[in-house]
Amino acid sequence: AWLIVQVAEVLIDLAKLPDWIGTTTLALLAVGFPIALIFSWFYEITPAGISLEKDVDPEESITHVTGRRLEFIVISLLCAGLILFAYDKWWIGPPPEKSIAVLAFTNMSGDPDQEYFSDGISEELLNVLAQIPELRVISRSSSFSFKGKDIAIPTVAKQLNVAHVLEGSVRKMGNRVRITAQLIEASSDSHLWSQSYDRELDDIFAVQDEIAGAISHALKVKLALVAGVAVQPTVIKAADTVAYDAYLRARELIRLRGRENLEEAVRHLERSLRLDEGFAPAHAQLAIATTLLWTGAYGTLSLEDVRRQAIPHLDRAEALEPLLADVHAGRALLASISRDPVRSVEHAERALALNPSYTDPMVWLSNSLADLGRYEESDATERQMLVTDPLNHLVRFNNIIQLAALGQVEEAHELADELLAQNPGWGAMALAHTSYEFEGKIAESLSWALKGQATNLHRGTLILAFVSVGEYDEALRVFGRRRGFIDFVEGRFDEAIQVTRQSLQLAPTSEIAILRAAGTLYAASRFDEARPLFERLHDFTYQDRPMRFGISEDFFLNVMTMRLALARRKTGDEDGARAAAEFAKQDHAARHAAGRKNQYQHRAEAMLAAFENDPEGVMTALTSAIQSGLRERWFFDDPIFEDFQDDSRFIRFRQELDAIISAEHDKVLQLICFNNPTPDDWQPLPETCEGVVQQLEL
Repeated sequence: AWLIVQVAEVLIDLAKLPDWIGTTTLALLAVGFPIALIFSWFYEITPAGISLEKDVDPEESITHVTGRRLEFIVISLLCAGLILFAYDKWWIGPPPEKSIAVLAFTNMSGDPDQEYFSDGISEELLNVLAQIPELRVISRSSSFSFKGKDIAIPTVAKQLNVAHVLEGSVRKMGNRVRITAQLIEASSDSHLWSQSYDRELDDIFAVQDEIAGAISHALKVKLALVAGVAVQPTVIKAADTVAYDAYLRARELIRLRGRENLEEAVRHLERSLRLDEGFAPAHAQLAIATTLLWTGAYGTLSLEDVRRQAIPHLDRAEALEPLLADVHAGRALLASISRDPVRSVEHAERALALNPSYTDPMVWLSNSLADLGRYEESDATERQMLVTDPLNHLVRFNNIIQLAALGQVEEAHELADELLAQNPGWGAMALAHTSYEFEGKIAESLSWALKGQATNLHRGTLILAFVSVGEYDEALRVFGRRRGFIDFVEGRFDEAIQVTRQSLQLAPTSEIAILRAAGTLYAASRFDEARPLFERLHDFTYQDRPMRFGISEDFFLNVMTMRLALARRKTGDEDGARAAAEFAKQDHAARHAAGRKNQYQHRAEAMLAAFENDPEGVMTALTSAIQSGLRERWFFDDPIFEDFQDDSRFIRFRQELDAIISAEHDKVLQLICFNNPTPDDWQPLPETCEGVVQQLEL
């Protein structure tokens, strides 16, 4: 029955059969199953035909023969099912006929500073085409990844899985611009349409309209009907070309992320709006850039400051253009950091309905679905991002970490190797994260982190690798401001508390500052002081969901919630403690059901078991955590394990972990002292390698 369902699903899709066929097939199988089950239970096949089992003499029974035949039939069906499963999962097949990638138009102006302009024209055309309901358009990040590379169009189309490619060039000279565009059918590498446009810059929007219309006609795409009227794709239009120019510069900076880029983008957008206050996309993008400057993302703005500055621009943009995808994308991001995942999901889905190739709201949708505990839907959104934006390095990075979190570490490594070839910085960091967080290979992780440090991405992995093996001075060289963390790891809680309190005074509404202060007080067993801070973090969450911080899903959510639970218990609130533990337990179960299988899941299991005074559960979970990559000694000092410190099994786990870390420490010293992967960019301190003897491998 399962095989029939699988075959029907594939055939219905390939032959474009009506959906009712699949539903009917499933219904018939559901009806037939109990009949077949009852029949096989009471009847038996004999040489004389089919007889009731009670009427067959046991000596004349041939069930051993028919059973043998059935075994071969079952094995054959299982093999066929596995082949079909592999086909359905890994065979990509031909691209959809109504699919297109818009490559970055070549800047022919002779001025590298005009690159943003040609990129902007390409992106606006991409956004126009994305409004055509039946046309699948690849996102900018993937399409633009071929910029400056001499790669044949059929090869580009194959990597992006599209049937058509739009390429062109832009020559901007003074107040005039020439845009050349050509639409190519990938399978034959032939031109379906090409055209050149010479215009004054005042007509740039009309040119975009012309090109989009010509492409739509060339592809013969049937536009969707709304209330009987064809939906025509529209371009972004500004009343002032200088305002549009500033807007394009800002969009490029927002895409690059980082505090300095975002702050400069804000300045460009403010200039754009001074020139054209009615330019809706500039209002929406200014709100997005401002929100990304929140203290939990790339900047230092409090949530109150973000809301005060961003909301008026979103309201103004929506009043000007109610169907602008950027408005709903901005509201999705703002709702996400405001801990309102329900509204975030609603706005992200609305943004994607207006522009299906818009990657940013997909990211925020995935995060908000995870906030709601809808992990399977979140994972499905991540997979959809790979279809829409297959070569986006951030999307691929997130997919690699997702696979590793699901326990598919081997597959994560393979994809990380592919990303390494595409983008060495992000590929190295993907390998660093996977090695450290999901395998516990500290030296290997450090090697990749050092190779990727030039990109300034995720310095936390570099710091953790050094701290885990006790090389604190090397960790401080990476990020001196983490002195408090090292005091915490070494058990100098008074010093660590002083540092975290100073940070909290500087940023009293920062979730990360509150979290660090709460965690340090908790580790020092100062529960009366830690609990109010944990409660503040809990107030940020949505309807008693597990605590989190930042703008992405965090693996430590249930660990933090269990610390709140213990802090409540230690301060006399047993009912509140059990309520917090129940939230963590439910979320842990939801993550498990979605396939999460990693050391962070096992950490939460250990803490839940300790909370319930279940020694066997604690030991089982810690065994799995170490096997899954736990390499942080300080986790065993968590106050929730206070009653287990003298248990011989707990002591043995500590010793086992110490031995693993000692071996990794030796590998780290061999790496940085004798096999440094980045000697021109980074060198260890002389005292780190003092007395270290090189070990020659045979």
